[in-house]
Amino acid sequence: MASGIQIIDVDNVDSIDWPTNKESDHTRRYMVPFIKNGSLFYMDNADVKMMALMIDDVLMPLVLAERNYHDSNVCSTYTHYVKYAVEEIEKLDNRPLAWLLKACSLPFALILKAGRVDKVIYVNNWLFSTNPCPELLPEQVGAITSALKLRYPGYAIVFRSVNTYTCKTIFDSLRENGYRMVRSRQIYILDPTRKAYLKKENVRKDRKLLKKTAYKIIDTDQLTETDVPVLTKLYRDLYLRKHSFFNPQLNENFFHLILKERILEIKALRKSGRIDAFSGCYSNKKVMIFGIGGHDTQVPLKVGLNRQYFSVTMAEAEKRGQLLNLSAGAGTFKLFRGAEPCIEYDAVYDDHLPFHRRLAWWCLKYSLDVWQYAASFLLCKRTVLPTSNRPPG
Repeated sequence: MASGIQIIDVDNVDSIDWPTNKESDHTRRYMVPFIKNGSLFYMDNADVKMMALMIDDVLMPLVLAERNYHDSNVCSTYTHYVKYAVEEIEKLDNRPLAWLLKACSLPFALILKAGRVDKVIYVNNWLFSTNPCPELLPEQVGAITSALKLRYPGYAIVFRSVNTYTCKTIFDSLRENGYRMVRSRQIYILDPTRKAYLKKENVRKDRKLLKKTAYKIIDTDQLTETDVPVLTKLYRDLYLRKHSFFNPQLNENFFHLILKERILEIKALRKSGRIDAFSGCYSNKKVMIFGIGGHDTQVPLKVGLNRQYFSVTMAEAEKRGQLLNLSAGAGTFKLFRGAEPCIEYDAVYDDHLPFHRRLAWWCLKYSLDVWQYAASFLLCKRTVLPTSNRPPG
């Protein structure tokens, strides 16, 4: 094991001398319950082993996954790049095109399964769609890579949620250490410090709507355990029932945890004692990340529940002077409110794996690169990924 690195699992979790900085303490309060209770206790479609990695004073989640073809897209490469994409293809109105794309996806899927792309040790995977980025130096990434190659020699090493806008330091450190950048999805970043977004017509309308709303805005401190079933239902109705069951199937245990440990900063809309919408964010020093949300899908669109909780989130980022990572999905909605598109990557290290395993990752990377260039050309250079049509967050 490389000097200065500790891997924390259920066997040693109670004997660790934890870092005392604010960000590592936040990670500890989130990860220790996952390590002790297992991922399935909190998320119904994440059959993985939860651990943590500590280097110097930085603490990050570790997720050990293997052949998880039926798990969520946040812990299954196959689900993320194949099953989710096929599900989106099936929604196309153009049936001949849908049939063609599905036919093309079959050999691609077989290559990925043959290459065992789900045999992965994920670094910094919080089991959220978007993860906060630690600012790791090249020598730290090198030490982590050497340690994980030694302990898990048959696993690809993957850092999720890397981009060049909010994660430039770790992006460069990973590239310097031989990581392959595989396009994952298109996300949207808002810089509220520029103030230009306030001139957007949709932003003005949203803020006007928020001023007139009959809803009261409440935060995490005003929520109680009795609100957990409602928050869970709002999330699952939007992310799972309306969009896709490949999204993280967060359950009531998860929402109990994030309320008890204040893992997410929640803003909720309450009227007549009932919560109809909420957003949950988390922050590091520079970036605020939209983690999860939900709203009552039966409330008429004209009420604008999603417009209201997004407006609250954007105003909070502006107050703090932080960049706001709005994650993926609802691209037009976010662009009309001043967000900028950005490609998010999975950073993959596979030099230690057999040729057929590396070939699968190579095919994945270059297939997505070709898709990106072709889509950009056909759509007048608009940036498009096959995973872009996802729900907010």
